[in-house]
Amino acid sequence: MAEWELLTETAGVYRTASCPVHEDALRLAEFFRCKPDDRVLDVGTGNGILSIYACSLRGGIYTGIDTDAEALSLAKDGAIRNGQNIRFLSLSAEEAPSSFGHGSFERILMNPPYYTSGEIGRNAAARHAHETLLGEWISVSFLLLKNGGTLCLCYPAEQLAELFSVLEKNRLAPKRLQLLYAGEKARLALVEAKKLGKPGLVITKG
Repeated sequence: MAEWELLTETAGVYRTASCPVHEDALRLAEFFRCKPDDRVLDVGTGNGILSIYACSLRGGIYTGIDTDAEALSLAKDGAIRNGQNIRFLSLSAEEAPSSFGHGSFERILMNPPYYTSGEIGRNAAARHAHETLLGEWISVSFLLLKNGGTLCLCYPAEQLAELFSVLEKNRLAPKRLQLLYAGEKARLALVEAKKLGKPGLVITKG
């Protein structure tokens, strides 16, 4: 059964056991930057937490896509309850460029699936599938972003080399990096990358 959870005084999301509210998504939305009239695509939106929270913080014109019908229903109901005009569509990342057109968005948000260090090696096939999905989503992001647009995502800090390699292959230059810590060790990386951007990275501690 879905439960309502407030994120701000005026905005909340519906959550379930399969669509929980993760701190990673909240921190990513807080790290995200956009202008009120920017077109934003949320890839793999789930229950819409990134779009809903980022919209309440920053403004913007949001579209969320996913292939999970149950999660999309939660996202749509959440946006309606918040009074937010957010589109949530049943669409895979691979279908997005032909559906929206190349260069259709100023910003892209995503919280891609990934493996933690404790899971590495336990299921190599599944991990490879996640790495392939990351490459596909980032490749699609390049097509969907206008020149100079930005992709904002989170990924395990210990796998930054992998992430930066995929970004470089797809001509997305990391411009901002914030590290979130668990004790003395960096746990999560929040990254903003610019399409066809020049080298130059600003690193901060969260």
